[in-house]
Amino acid sequence: MAFNGNHDTTWTPTAAPTTLRASYATGGGGSLYLGVYLPLNLRAELEALYRWQPLSALSLNGVGTPASGNTRIAAPFLNLFWDVPTPDDMLIQPFVGMGVGAAYVNTLLGDASNTYLRQNRWDLAYSFMGGFALPLDETSRLTAMYRWMQVRDGGHRCTTAGLTPSACLDNNIDSQSVDLGYQIDL
Repeated sequence: MAFNGNHDTTWTPTAAPTTLRASYATGGGGSLYLGVYLPLNLRAELEALYRWQPLSALSLNGVGTPASGNTRIAAPFLNLFWDVPTPDDMLIQPFVGMGVGAAYVNTLLGDASNTYLRQNRWDLAYSFMGGFALPLDETSRLTAMYRWMQVRDGGHRCTTAGLTPSACLDNNIDSQSVDLGYQIDL
């Protein structure tokens, strides 16, 4: 479940800068992982991530503007996790982690007569994660994880009615999620 995403950007279509803020509603997605255990309670994982979030609100210079659309993100990530040492009799295994990857972002926000924000390209992304695993047996576990992810400096094109699209500045997309999963050792 992906939630609470925001996208703030600024551009100068005329003499005065324009600020655009897009807020995203609860969406969804999924991930597949392939990993390896390392020494010191570390795990390295390759991840294929997909996330979709619909637009919930759009404002230009602080004024709400009717619009619709969504953002879709697909990204390969390299993640590093640390399983926090716990007593042997503890039921859950807490972990923390971070990841870096390349995110393909597809954004289209607008109304019937205007496209305010558009992007179709790859950009740097990173995330910070924390959660816990509940062992089911010696080789499998259920996991619950919180993730904060940011796509950095996206190359969006911004516009308002009657103006030619131009490059936006400060294009960071923030997104949070709660991930539920099943892990199995092969």
